[in-house]
Amino acid sequence: MTQSKIHSHMTGRIAAERGPVNLQADVQLSHADLNALGVDLQAMDAALIGGGLGGVPGYIGREPLETWLPGTLRAITQVRNIDTIAGITTIGRWEDEAIKVRLEEPAGQPELYGDNANIPLADFRTTIESRGIVRFELGFRVGQLEQARLSANGFDGYQSKRRAVQEAMDISRNAIGFNGFHSDTSNVYGLLNDPNLPAYAGSATWLTADYETLVNEVTEMVNQLEEQSGGHVREDMAMTLVLPTGYRGIFNAANELGYTFRSWLRDNYPNMRIVHTPEFKAANGDLDVAYLFVDAAGEVDDSDVESSSLIQAVPVRYQVIGSEQEIKGYLEDATNATAGVFVLRPWAFARRTISQ
Repeated sequence: MTQSKIHSHMTGRIAAERGPVNLQADVQLSHADLNALGVDLQAMDAALIGGGLGGVPGYIGREPLETWLPGTLRAITQVRNIDTIAGITTIGRWEDEAIKVRLEEPAGQPELYGDNANIPLADFRTTIESRGIVRFELGFRVGQLEQARLSANGFDGYQSKRRAVQEAMDISRNAIGFNGFHSDTSNVYGLLNDPNLPAYAGSATWLTADYETLVNEVTEMVNQLEEQSGGHVREDMAMTLVLPTGYRGIFNAANELGYTFRSWLRDNYPNMRIVHTPEFKAANGDLDVAYLFVDAAGEVDDSDVESSSLIQAVPVRYQVIGSEQEIKGYLEDATNATAGVFVLRPWAFARRTISQ
């Protein structure tokens, strides 16, 4: 059995720090370098890049009292945080059917020694976790007249439509990263429905909670992690607290001395980062949820698999299937592939409902 090679892995912290990939014109990268990032552009070598008029705006009138702001204002879409939370692990191939990981659990019970007693034997139990792969496809077409008119008004149809494809691909991957993908032939799970995750607990409403309640809620979550890990989790370990959007104000809650909840977190858990994401609103039925997890719980076990508590397995983030220069325009098609989220160490997670 051939084991897949992990081409690259970024934790959620690193992905958040680095931000989106932005290659400057003078950067020289090979196809192998791009493949390690989950970007396959081999089919783009013959692609037509740039506007039909060289990207230079044409003459559209010189009204003396009109002033144009430089650049183009682009609409925003909802924040996508699965990369920030779970990181990105580039593993597998676009054509793969599944991505799997082996699990091993020791078993054995020592018995009192006796010269004539049977020797008790240790053993281990094995399990294989398997995730299917979901592939999406999206392309664009730019006509010759369309590009000429766009270019005359300062737009680049090729780059703008390709940007729209890339953003739509990331939106689809983000949705699967949180919610998984229901299929009769494959099991692809997300951060909100991985079957290995612990049950939800909690009964407080965090948006209206006072300082003492918020401190107690987070303390209980940390205690849960310590108990589930058999005492391995420490307060100085890197952790991530994931909250729904709209909860930033809770960190201003203060006690009678003016000491805020934000200050308490900073002083007691200096390595805890906070991530806000819209997918956590009404995620458990109609209730908002919060997660607390150890970023790299594998540092305290002897596994030889990736030390992260969870990974987002992404064979291909963006791959051009093909491009064609037609008589009257240009056509390009692209795809991506994701296996969703693997919660590798569920004992490193605590989940709570935080609204009633």
